[in-house]
Amino acid sequence: MKKNFLYGSLIATSLIFAGCGSSDTAIQDSTTDITVERGPVIGAYVVDANAKRAINLGNGQYRFISTPTYPITAYGGYIDVNRDGIIDGNDTTLTMPLSLSQQNRTKLTILTTLASSNDTLKTELLNSYGLSEEELFTLTPSTSLKVSAISDIVFKYCIENNSSVTDMNLTTLQSIRTDIETLITANENSTQTILETVTANEIVLIDDLNITLEDTDANMTIVSNTVTQSTLQTQDPTILLASLPIAELTDEQKEGLVFMYQEEKVARDVYTKMYEKWGTKVFLNISKSEQTHMDSVRAILEKYDLEVPVASDTIGIFELEELQNLYNTLITMGNVSSNEAMKVGVLVEETDIADLIERMNDAPEDIRVVYQSLLNGSYNHLNAFSKQVY
Repeated sequence: MKKNFLYGSLIATSLIFAGCGSSDTAIQDSTTDITVERGPVIGAYVVDANAKRAINLGNGQYRFISTPTYPITAYGGYIDVNRDGIIDGNDTTLTMPLSLSQQNRTKLTILTTLASSNDTLKTELLNSYGLSEEELFTLTPSTSLKVSAISDIVFKYCIENNSSVTDMNLTTLQSIRTDIETLITANENSTQTILETVTANEIVLIDDLNITLEDTDANMTIVSNTVTQSTLQTQDPTILLASLPIAELTDEQKEGLVFMYQEEKVARDVYTKMYEKWGTKVFLNISKSEQTHMDSVRAILEKYDLEVPVASDTIGIFELEELQNLYNTLITMGNVSSNEAMKVGVLVEETDIADLIERMNDAPEDIRVVYQSLLNGSYNHLNAFSKQVY
């Protein structure tokens, strides 16, 4: 199992951070509605960078009850291929995450995912298909024949190559350009409405790929539970994880899950104590987020019948000696001053990010879903702490 490298980072506590700290900023809450569309995606787990979850409103619409922090990512759920508002044997599972990093935009599509993952891919979409940046982030397959064609062919490529949109690079996107242009031409020559054309294309595509849902009672029960869970807007990922296949985990993957659970506990406990010591609200807010991270990893541990480390509710107590020593060292560092406490936050998040990125390699989809959500949160936490250091 990979060892935590934060011990080596402790010698860097004299590092000079550029810029000065800023005071806590007031956040004005407002609802934000998000559209997730391949066809309409129903029952997805839609979260922002702080692991704040959106409510499923139906028909591919989701609502954050307060202003989300970008990027926003949609995991799982089902594509309503024939757009009849019902998930059944005519539809399919969304097996790849969709994302949106562009601030203040509200559409998550395959195109926004490409643009969010790589600036080169964003440039390719803008230059090769005559899209403006406004169109790239506001059009969906149901409102644009061009966007629909790109979405269909990229989706087809990913399914046939067992990959995700985020795995694509410039070479792979350019390799399917002829297919995309052919479909754009066919769409533009259609005598049907835009919605009729794209819906018919999606039905044919899913049938050709042979990925429609198994229309069994057991499978439809899972579908119903997943959609219900999405509508309830709980942070509990258990039902989403249950809808994804169980994989054969390696010993390293199992050990990694147990370690990540405890590493998230280190972060939660340290931030809790730093809030008690210095009263800075950023520690209180992020400690709550770390509890959510622990709950997410715990759900995976329970899915695979792995033992959840004891004493998870007791602040400052750890089963692993190395994590106990780490916690003690971080507390000593953070007690020196509020600025040193912020540096501790930076070190913890940098470590968390490195560990998550390494463990996501070759991880099965359910673990990747959890780790990606944690990674999004860690990037945001790192940014929050870095702004406070002077």
